[in-house]
Amino acid sequence: MSDVSVTIHGCRGSYPVTGPQFNRYGGATACVVVQIGDREIILDAGSGIIEYGRSLVINADDDEPLTRSLFFSHTHFDHLLGLPYFPPIFSPSSTLHLFGPRTHRYPSFEASIEALIRSPFYPVELHEMHAEKHFYDFSETEVVHFLKGDPKPVKVRAHHPAHRDQLPPADQIEVEVHTLRGYSHPKSGVSFYKVIGGGRTVVYATDTEGFVHGDQRLAAFAAGADLLIHDAMYTDAHYTAMPVPTQGYGHSTIQIAAELAVLAEVRQLCLFHHDPTSTDDHLDQVAERARELFANTVVARDGLIIAV
Repeated sequence: MSDVSVTIHGCRGSYPVTGPQFNRYGGATACVVVQIGDREIILDAGSGIIEYGRSLVINADDDEPLTRSLFFSHTHFDHLLGLPYFPPIFSPSSTLHLFGPRTHRYPSFEASIEALIRSPFYPVELHEMHAEKHFYDFSETEVVHFLKGDPKPVKVRAHHPAHRDQLPPADQIEVEVHTLRGYSHPKSGVSFYKVIGGGRTVVYATDTEGFVHGDQRLAAFAAGADLLIHDAMYTDAHYTAMPVPTQGYGHSTIQIAAELAVLAEVRQLCLFHHDPTSTDDHLDQVAERARELFANTVVARDGLIIAV
């Protein structure tokens, strides 16, 4: 059984922040890396991916091509603004596999990325970035497998009888990634991810807002997970404060996240996607409140490593 850990490289929502009041929890936007043995799965490419990418390049083996797989929850700026500054994307010896949701506006996930990384919004076009790049539309009808000894992902339609012969042998699967589409985040929803490997399960559910009696689909998706990383952008007071409540913005409160953790019977909860105005002192208070609701809770901070 492989060791499993999660490293938080960025945990802010909306936009990056700096200043002494954010030193302890950090100010980079969403990027999480799940490590299972020697394999790393990257979740989102906010500004936190930039420093992580630099470390990959510095520590790269000249004789071993750098290969990584990235899974995007959605294409709002805070979750992909680090991608055009991710050092491996400029390296001709790198291979990147990029998975994300297709939305109604563009014909593919790749097309939505190309729409942003181009003039006049960015000086380098996507095709001018020299890494070998493979884009995939990824829906909840599919599963991505990573096989032993092979860095390349294998995407299959796992839930259709006609495609069962494409499934790799179970004893060859090292890691698998599942996705679930959430519909409470404007305007095109969000993808949740479940990473299974090394005898552990990690669920990543950012940019989501709860429902009366809890999000039953997400609870079933996350059922029994060892770690649930869940949006908790707002306190109850912020969520309902007049004259501009944030209810309906597609983000959760501490209580929504904790109630989902209870409903799904997960082992540990990590609160994520902090509001850019939330200071270190405020997030200390968030941690205290959250542990009253779900005892095994940690509040995400840049650089945090969670042994799963």
